[in-house]
Amino acid sequence: MDERAGAYTIGVMKTPVQGESSPQFARTVDDAAELLKGLLTEELGVEVAVFEFAGPHLVPTAGTYSPFDFLRLGLTEKLERRIPFLLVVCEVDLAAPTLSYALAFPSRLMNIAILSTNRLSPSFWGEESAPERTTERLAGLMLHSVGHLLNLEHSSEPTNAMYDFTSVEDLERMKALTSGQRQQMQRILPLEARDAVQDGNRFLFILRQVAQDWHVVLQTVIRANPFELLRELPTMLTTAFSVIIVLFFSAEIWDVASTVELGQLAAFSLIALGAATMVLYRAFAFAAVLTRRKRIAESIVVTTASAIVSLLATMVVLYGLFFVVAYASTVTIFPRRLMSTWPTVDPAVRVIDHVKLSMFVASVGLLAGSLGGRADSTQLVRYVLFLDEET
Repeated sequence: MDERAGAYTIGVMKTPVQGESSPQFARTVDDAAELLKGLLTEELGVEVAVFEFAGPHLVPTAGTYSPFDFLRLGLTEKLERRIPFLLVVCEVDLAAPTLSYALAFPSRLMNIAILSTNRLSPSFWGEESAPERTTERLAGLMLHSVGHLLNLEHSSEPTNAMYDFTSVEDLERMKALTSGQRQQMQRILPLEARDAVQDGNRFLFILRQVAQDWHVVLQTVIRANPFELLRELPTMLTTAFSVIIVLFFSAEIWDVASTVELGQLAAFSLIALGAATMVLYRAFAFAAVLTRRKRIAESIVVTTASAIVSLLATMVVLYGLFFVVAYASTVTIFPRRLMSTWPTVDPAVRVIDHVKLSMFVASVGLLAGSLGGRADSTQLVRYVLFLDEET
């Protein structure tokens, strides 16, 4: 960011998968970036900086590449180059979880968008080659992605930059911004472009940034939605319920219900929530990225905190689900005579005994499930955590 000129920089990183980019790809990105600059610079004071990253050696899966390979790469380059916003442009197909293909993946959490030019050219669809149309489409896609990074909502107007397009042809006319959209972008730019870097004690820096950006963390948790995350963890759910069923019909567990103090089980529940969260965090989140000077940036702190809190919220919801299932099973289907005869110390027939049993079973189920959850799809969970949509 050029503070003297009041300008903010949007980086455009040409990212070939192997070696140098093709001349046509490089020209298309350069020309589209110029169009983007013309659309944003005059009114918003935004600069566009284009550079090329020597292509990483990536391996496609089912003919497409994971956007997270490019997201991780972009996160590192964004931090090192001190660029507040980054568009990572590649010329290969990107994997999409629900659409047949996707052209872009914006991440407001990281202020990075991954874009593919592979399907923008008319020649891809069997038409006559038209480089100018490809450039127009890429410029429209860039502007649309920048709008997502600045929290703009979709528009129903086909000529608006935020039109929720359904075909690549729509991108050619998506250049307009309303006065309300411009005002919102001007208001959000200074907030989103700020990215402090650690200066002093790292622990105090992390606490300060989390306290300062708590609303961003909360917005991410709401957007990720714990129930949406649970949908992507079928192995975890299956493992947990299998363990819960075995425990529920074990006599020793009823001894626990009748003898252990409620405070002890509450502490155990908290430990289980924290442990399960960290097990899943290690499996699904990105490792914290440091600068070459071994310093951490605000954006990395916010990304890490958002991932941890989102997973913790999911574990709380799951713990509640396990507790309700265990308690309901206790009071409805479990034989009351066994409640009296199985425990070797005292009968477990009181409500408090049932509550303690449900807490213990839910905690153990959560711990076992988190280990099984590591086998769930890393890609699908990361889609929910780190990407806003598939465009």
